[in-house]
Amino acid sequence: MWRFEATPLHHRNGRWVRRARIEVRVSGARIEQIRPLMTGRNTDKWVMLPGFHDSHVHLRAAAAARLSVDLSVAGSIPALLAILQTSVAEFNGRWIRGWGWDESALRERRAPTVAEIDAITNGHPCALHHRTGKVVLLNSTARRILAGAGDETAPTGELVRADDPSLLRMPRQREQSLESSLNALSRELAAMGLTSVTEASATNTWDDIAQYETWVNRGVIRQRVNALLAVDQVSAVARNRERTPSRGGVRVLGAKVAAPSDGIAECVRHARGFGWPVAVHATEPDELEAALVAIEASGPPAWGRDRIEHLGLPLPGQLERIKATGTAVTTNPAFLTERAPKYRELLSPVEQEWLYPVASVISHGIPMAGASDRPVTVATPLDTMSAAVYRRRRGSGTEPLGVRERITPDDALGLITDKDEVDGPSREGWNHRRASHSPWSRTADTVVLGDDPRRMLEQTQVMATFVGGCMMWRREK
Repeated sequence: MWRFEATPLHHRNGRWVRRARIEVRVSGARIEQIRPLMTGRNTDKWVMLPGFHDSHVHLRAAAAARLSVDLSVAGSIPALLAILQTSVAEFNGRWIRGWGWDESALRERRAPTVAEIDAITNGHPCALHHRTGKVVLLNSTARRILAGAGDETAPTGELVRADDPSLLRMPRQREQSLESSLNALSRELAAMGLTSVTEASATNTWDDIAQYETWVNRGVIRQRVNALLAVDQVSAVARNRERTPSRGGVRVLGAKVAAPSDGIAECVRHARGFGWPVAVHATEPDELEAALVAIEASGPPAWGRDRIEHLGLPLPGQLERIKATGTAVTTNPAFLTERAPKYRELLSPVEQEWLYPVASVISHGIPMAGASDRPVTVATPLDTMSAAVYRRRRGSGTEPLGVRERITPDDALGLITDKDEVDGPSREGWNHRRASHSPWSRTADTVVLGDDPRRMLEQTQVMATFVGGCMMWRREK
């Protein structure tokens, strides 16, 4: 039996409200009783609030990154090569996989060359994934293997796009290793207070979503999972299944579109032909413009809600059009802290003011949710909240990126908890979202914090995380 006292924090009528203290009794890892305490409110106790949600993650990629050589800490090409060289012996003839390099974080401001990678990989095939997940650097051995068929899908150029067909010939991570890594990742997410995530990979097939369902049902993934389906998979799924599809424990929110700006319109038309909503990747103004033109021309979806993923750099006037179409937005405030030097170097002062806007989106009444884009960043929900409030790394002493886009802690807390409007209307049988907004319910999705997160204390800790009233993580004493 575990007993604790907490103050419920409840979101109502657009603001957060503290309630009278409660006592929570947990038995067998399940909330057994919640009862009010008659001693009045106490602001010095723990708080209990709706569980955190990350609206844009890549679970399989994040699990694979955990099994790869971590290159994100390298500040120069010699440092990157040194990290890689120390890992060569561990792979014993297998493919060397690296994750997290970014030329903007390297002193030389460039990618390592194929010759530099060849010199230290001793003939092992090697694939180094960029931190954004968009491109892969292959050494010569890997290129020869992937070009083995000698057809038109052979990789060309120094860098290979992550969606290049030749990369499908790479051996996949062993399922047992991937599953173990995914389980460890899920425990980490639970320790951050995350009770639900949206898997947003642009390559998700129906079989991939079925695999996520299996992982959820077996407890490998402890969070509730929403998912986006690759847009080219919509026709097969829509013809053979109900209009608003789901896979048991996985709710499908729509079709993911990650295409060049001149290909977005066709992707949106394809999804709309079956009544599906779309989630369009748009970090650049031309991508957003193409998405808006296509959504405006196609009319509303038959179910769910359209989404703009990232909204990296919208132009004046585009927010009004997002509002008019009823489209929601996911945003990545942590990019402002993770990539600040890159943005300051490459963007004009005017562009920096509009970068990942949050206050403007909220003032337009556009539904919005925060996301980490894991593994692109490893931001916790509280990191996302902090970045939205300060728009710089705390304690860095630098000027905020777009000071006018700063928001209040109350609004920032809403980014990481209020997800219903972004994910679309709940379906029958999918009512946990309604329960999750009642933190005194025994079957709620809740997180217990050591302090009120709106105080923006740097060391606010997650004390426990519950999904459906079952404790999936607890901080040790």
